[in-house]
Amino acid sequence: MRRLPIYFLLDISESMAGENLVQLEEGLAQIVKRLRTDPHALETVWISVIAFAGKVKQLAPLTELVMFSPPELPVGGGTSLGAALEFLMTDIDRNVAKNTPTQKGDWKPIVFLMTDGRPTDNAGPAADKWVKDFQRRANLVAIALGHSADLTLLRSLTENAFVLTPESDVDFHKFIAWITHSVQAHSRAIGDGRGKDDAVLSNDEIIDSILQKVDLTKGEQMVDETGAFFVSKCQRTRQPYLSRYEPMNVDAPMDEGRVPFKVTTYGLAGVYKLKKSYFDLSSDTPSLRTVNTDALHGFPSCPHCNNPFGFAMCSCGNTFCVAGGGQQTCPWCEKTAMFGRATESDGGIDITRARG
Repeated sequence: MRRLPIYFLLDISESMAGENLVQLEEGLAQIVKRLRTDPHALETVWISVIAFAGKVKQLAPLTELVMFSPPELPVGGGTSLGAALEFLMTDIDRNVAKNTPTQKGDWKPIVFLMTDGRPTDNAGPAADKWVKDFQRRANLVAIALGHSADLTLLRSLTENAFVLTPESDVDFHKFIAWITHSVQAHSRAIGDGRGKDDAVLSNDEIIDSILQKVDLTKGEQMVDETGAFFVSKCQRTRQPYLSRYEPMNVDAPMDEGRVPFKVTTYGLAGVYKLKKSYFDLSSDTPSLRTVNTDALHGFPSCPHCNNPFGFAMCSCGNTFCVAGGGQQTCPWCEKTAMFGRATESDGGIDITRARG
């Protein structure tokens, strides 16, 4: 039996933490559940999940639909889309059967790439390799979760590049239904012997309002700084947590001396528990970008132990939670020192910014 490989290439960077990843996990489970009610899908569909942050990890190898178990999606630092494409291409080479003179190979794979940010690695060489060697060997559907992704890069990879802008859980459920219907339509077409190797995408009109095809002739709508992310550790449990800030405003250009500059301020949008696996999937290259605390509005408490102060700054450059002033031990470097509350006269401090 010829297989129909379905790959989910998923961005699990810090900017996806919280509701986005929860929805993706639930959505993947719904896709699998619905596909199992379709006899054509049961006969042909095999699924793999490849996640990428600073590093790439295959959470599920190509597995027959009836045996597939949707994995839990972790979080990592960075958005190594180039490395993810390289991993995907290697997996297709190794595990998708090609046609031979005596036997038909697998059907052309369908890849659903979902990302909400710009690559933090050099994705150009991998993108060029995809276009040259794999664009005709696989059906890639690229989904930008919002306008912050690199739409030019996604459009270079495939004509089927879309921007998803859901305004509610109902909209996201419609998106999940669109993916399911697309896979079902293609599996039925090839099962009935009338299918081609080009993916059949569902054209439901209800999707039009939330899923827009990328049209670069209209100009790419991008936001340079869509958020600021900070990874800290709980002093009690040693577990990491993520603080997410979103831009509040960009002040008018100001002159300090003769140098004009703009100031972006950020408001606290959420604090999320992370698992230690975050470090396994994060880039080994340290981030050198910082944000001054004067630009941050609202400070987190610890989501693990509820310590009220989530941004105690250690001399090692990392942040952690404290219950108050006094002698504290940094869970990053294990050094003990006296901590106190900063005053306005002290000025803000620069906090290392995660890659997002």
